[in-house]
Amino acid sequence: MARKSGTGLSARDAVYVFGDEASRGDTPSIMSHFYVFDTRQGRTPVATRAHAVDWILRRTHRTPALRRRLHRVPGDLDYPYWVEAGIDPDHHIEFRRIGQTTRTHLHRLFASLAERPLDLGRPLWGLHVLTDVRGVSDLPDRATVVVLWVHHSVTDGRGAVQIARALFEDPDAEPSTGGRPAPVPGPATAARKLPGDYLSYAGAVGRWMTGRRSLDALVRAGEIVEPPRRRPRTRFNVVDYSPRLFGRVRFDLHDVRALGHATGTTVNDVMLAVVSDAVHTYLAERDETPAGSLAAQVPISLSGRPDLVSENKTSDLRVDLHTDRTDPLTRLRLIHESAAREKDRVGRPESIVVEAALDAMPAVCLRHSIRRAVRKVTASTGDHVGPTNTSLSNVPRGTVDDLRFGDSPAVDGFSAPCLNRLLGLMHAVVTLGDSLDLTFSTKRAVMPDPEEYEHLLEAAFARLRSALPATTSVR
Repeated sequence: MARKSGTGLSARDAVYVFGDEASRGDTPSIMSHFYVFDTRQGRTPVATRAHAVDWILRRTHRTPALRRRLHRVPGDLDYPYWVEAGIDPDHHIEFRRIGQTTRTHLHRLFASLAERPLDLGRPLWGLHVLTDVRGVSDLPDRATVVVLWVHHSVTDGRGAVQIARALFEDPDAEPSTGGRPAPVPGPATAARKLPGDYLSYAGAVGRWMTGRRSLDALVRAGEIVEPPRRRPRTRFNVVDYSPRLFGRVRFDLHDVRALGHATGTTVNDVMLAVVSDAVHTYLAERDETPAGSLAAQVPISLSGRPDLVSENKTSDLRVDLHTDRTDPLTRLRLIHESAAREKDRVGRPESIVVEAALDAMPAVCLRHSIRRAVRKVTASTGDHVGPTNTSLSNVPRGTVDDLRFGDSPAVDGFSAPCLNRLLGLMHAVVTLGDSLDLTFSTKRAVMPDPEEYEHLLEAAFARLRSALPATTSVR
């Protein structure tokens, strides 16, 4: 019998498989991407489950990642492999007519959908079609909302965007085809390969030590600045398993870009400043002002790195939010400077060498390291946490011109960020067409009033615009 062939996961991709296993009971590493379609602008909207299934299945040939499942090597002597698998529409595609509802009820539904796990024995994606959504002020009447779930081991945020654009009829979408297939090793073959894997890893560790010493020397020389490794603990940084909640604020992308242009900053800087203001106000109103400034984990794309063979091509910045500053423009300027320093630090050759040690780590070693790290985080106590308190991701989705479901055009898109044990408030910025959606995921025990936080985000943006000198144009 011929040996099974597949595409091996890289360490960066397998992190999410091993991480979910080590964190059972926690929210899985699943990206939840929402797309809103206006059924009033077409003649034949997708109105039945049969129509939805037919539409999706006719387009999965463009998305190889949706036709693969994980195959584990016994004992994790090697990394898992992606192998070809069929698509069962009864498992992967769900359909629901919503009808008259409220924004609060719909957001609770969005939150519950984002918590659902995926079956690791099947292709790691799902699609939920919500039709005839009525009565929600910031959605078109009778809108269709399509929710695409993709496990993070499959791809990163940019890759998920290409998968969605392929499913929603963009002829220029370019979903990843994956790596070159190879025979899937059995336990004996994988065991024979292990000594060589550990030898390669030893070399990577040596390079890591050299890179680490070089970074320390650059810090001492003042050429780079490393962010603090500890931040004050807040209500958002406690181990908690309460139900997940969701919130969403929509801005005009032109307004955000104009504000960034007027201040010499970026869209992401502006959104970080908005989050900083809202988080500070939320905590202050509850007499929980932290003793020092808070920080955000901000993913940065490494898509320009040809040496990376993983589907997840990102690294993380640790950006100081300067929550201890009160002037909106001062805070924005300092956040811009902090983000620039972090980009410089992460982009240094020495940092790349340090981070590259992960790519050489054998599967057994990575799995053990993740389990140990999860146990350490769960046991974490005291007045301080790790280097960040919250997060903000930003994944542009491009134009709306070519996106449709049936003959209904796309008019908006947003995400429900993943949560983890010690980050109980996480944000996502999604731009699609002329709209910018700032969304957040949180937990009921730490933020039972997401509508209040939405108002604080809107007020923070208004405060930032109002702080500009009267002679400054933001149009």
